[in-house]
Amino acid sequence: MQTRPDYLVIGHVSKDLQPNDAPPQPGGTAIYSAITAQRLGLQAAIVTALAPEDSYLLDSPRDEGIWIHAAPSLHTTTFRNTYNAEGHRTQLLPAHASPISPGDVPAAWLAAPIVHLGPVAQELPAGITGLFPPCLLGVTPQGWMRSWDRGGHVRHSAMPINPALYSLPAGAVMVLSMEDIAFDRDTLDRYVALAQTVIVTQAAGEALIFRQAQPAGRVPACLANPVDPTGAGDVFAAAFFIRYHETSSLTEAARFAHAAAALAIEAYGTEGIARRQLPPAPA
Repeated sequence: MQTRPDYLVIGHVSKDLQPNDAPPQPGGTAIYSAITAQRLGLQAAIVTALAPEDSYLLDSPRDEGIWIHAAPSLHTTTFRNTYNAEGHRTQLLPAHASPISPGDVPAAWLAAPIVHLGPVAQELPAGITGLFPPCLLGVTPQGWMRSWDRGGHVRHSAMPINPALYSLPAGAVMVLSMEDIAFDRDTLDRYVALAQTVIVTQAAGEALIFRQAQPAGRVPACLANPVDPTGAGDVFAAAFFIRYHETSSLTEAARFAHAAAALAIEAYGTEGIARRQLPPAPA
């Protein structure tokens, strides 16, 4: 019996409030990345924290067969997004779940060959980056770039760099977007120096590959008919980590990740996340 997952993602599952009093929807890197991994044929697992009354947010990954360890919390990380006529987003954080500590990770899960740190709201401590034995450690740092005031008004800023990102182990792979760093070249130079391998996405543009802080390739995105861009970066990151673990090729992993993200945005929510067709078992 399998006791450790193939793909472990750690981060808050969020409760995303909807307009017109529609039911809240599950969100967060953990949801999108774990479902991507599960549909690509891996046994995925999520470590998160949320209020017990919001456990329904985990129904979708549970239905996929994803393993869940949810630490109890008084609150669930909750977001409300509003958009003005120009499409500019204002984000509120009305509630925030308890931080996730190293002790929240089941001992057997520490041996996962792929570990994805996917914070959404500063929930992972710096020390968590050194918790795991040798593995492919993937990082999507967006949640380490968010701060908020007493009223829950969210500010997204890549600077100053979160201390957790200065302690990444050798071999860590970081995936972020140009939007995450406000399209600033100087900030990009700071981030690509934080990990041995850094992939920078540019929406429908090329993915930029950096090794040892030096440019190492560009991979064009796939054509798509966008319906819902939600979670595209999380799908890209999970697909990249998985394919890189399989092939050790950064270029092949980026091509694969672009294809996965293109399929994902052609439907709402997680509906477009593709399942990989595995070869038939030998007769």
